[in-house]
Amino acid sequence: MNLSAVARMLGAVLVLVGGFMLAPAAVGAYFSEWREAAACGASAVLCAAIGALAAFLFRPRGPREHHQPDYYRREGLATVGLSWLVVGVAGTLPFLLSGTIDGFAAAFFESVSGFTTTGATILSGAEIDALPSSITFWRSFTHWLGGFGIVMVFVVLFPTGGRSLFRSEIPGIAREAGHQRVRDTALGLLRIYLGISALELVCLLGVGMGTFDALLHTFSTIPTGGFSNRGDSVAYFASFPVELVITLFAFLSGFNFAVYDTLLRVGVRPAWRRLAGSSEARFYAGATVGVTAFIGVVLWFWGGSNGDAASPYEDYRSLGHALRDSLFAVVNCLTSTGLATADFDGWPQVCRVLLMSLGFVGACAGSTAGGLKIVRLLIIGRAAIVAVQRFIRPRAIHQVRMDGQSLEEGVVASVVGYLALWLLVYLTGVLYLSAHGLSTETASTAVLATLNNVGPGLGVVGPAGNYGGLPEDVQLLLSVFMILGRLEFYAVVALFVPGFWRR
Repeated sequence: MNLSAVARMLGAVLVLVGGFMLAPAAVGAYFSEWREAAACGASAVLCAAIGALAAFLFRPRGPREHHQPDYYRREGLATVGLSWLVVGVAGTLPFLLSGTIDGFAAAFFESVSGFTTTGATILSGAEIDALPSSITFWRSFTHWLGGFGIVMVFVVLFPTGGRSLFRSEIPGIAREAGHQRVRDTALGLLRIYLGISALELVCLLGVGMGTFDALLHTFSTIPTGGFSNRGDSVAYFASFPVELVITLFAFLSGFNFAVYDTLLRVGVRPAWRRLAGSSEARFYAGATVGVTAFIGVVLWFWGGSNGDAASPYEDYRSLGHALRDSLFAVVNCLTSTGLATADFDGWPQVCRVLLMSLGFVGACAGSTAGGLKIVRLLIIGRAAIVAVQRFIRPRAIHQVRMDGQSLEEGVVASVVGYLALWLLVYLTGVLYLSAHGLSTETASTAVLATLNNVGPGLGVVGPAGNYGGLPEDVQLLLSVFMILGRLEFYAVVALFVPGFWRR
């Protein structure tokens, strides 16, 4: 392990983050929020200074022509895993220096939740409404940066060690990276990300949303984040066109971005064939439609407030209203976007369990969504069927197949190992939170929501609640869970294996 190369890369990442902090500083200056602008500017200078110092101290020594390649897979894994921790710490500076969030644990939770596109918050609705525009911008901007990936931006700008970084940052589309230069692949994905973001921004402006609101909700939707600059989230706007635009773009962000890459490089027909031929994409679309219809009908029969003005529930006597709220909740849970138009924690139990289950499943691999990913569940299901077939006929040849192709045993073992690792961490987290006196409902869904980058859970951490009342050590643990979920475990867990650091 070349620790100097890792430290040098981490320094460069810090410089990059410092540069991004100039954006909220400019927003603060525009809105005459001089204290917050100064805090963001000081944060930018501090990050850039520390990063530049690290890059300088650990620079290669001797003549350039004598420099040897010092960046391989282990260095890439270490850089990616540590980058998210370093970026999370750096992201606390605007919150702490501006005085908008007190305490490192809370600021770190908010920062990590932003960068990992989780959308969980320690702030109440009233506190969100009272945030200065520059800090609100920084919260949502961390979503947008984290959705594409700070490390991916680094790959585009500085392609050194790009393949190792790329495969560690976006494992869901690692296979596509082998067919073209990594930097070109990253640049192509960045263009798609920018293009879809710009398209949603235009659509939100077109349906009457204000410029600042539209920009910040675009920052939250495309990376499937969940931060809103309104305490009531999207419900504040009480606009079906706004909900429809956000739902559409959250749904599109749940597909593998390699499909959009195929669309731009080859054309509509090859992209459609790829999409239609993907069992994962078909399951994703089918689950969205099926669960939306089921929950909508359940809400309609339930009725909610049934017209009682004193009731805390929505009035679901109209099937159209029930389907509208159902669609928004289903897409936001399945894609781990986390925006809300209704407090689904007050819905019938079957709806609550279904929505949390969708958060566990997640959307497609290679998307900006969190969750276990549909393709993994499909592989595990088919592996279970093959295991039964082998038990019945042990001498016959049975293979796990996906979309007409046989999967290698190593791929299946990796997916099964991932699920086992997820369950181990999940159960440990639930036990730890339960030991702090939290209810089973709150503890189990808080771990699920952070580990799968969903955002809201149930109980205390439901859509109408927040994570601010949890103990500091719990907030720090859940922050680590968010990073684990964002990097899909292996890039982080590898850092705790002693042999990983040996030369």
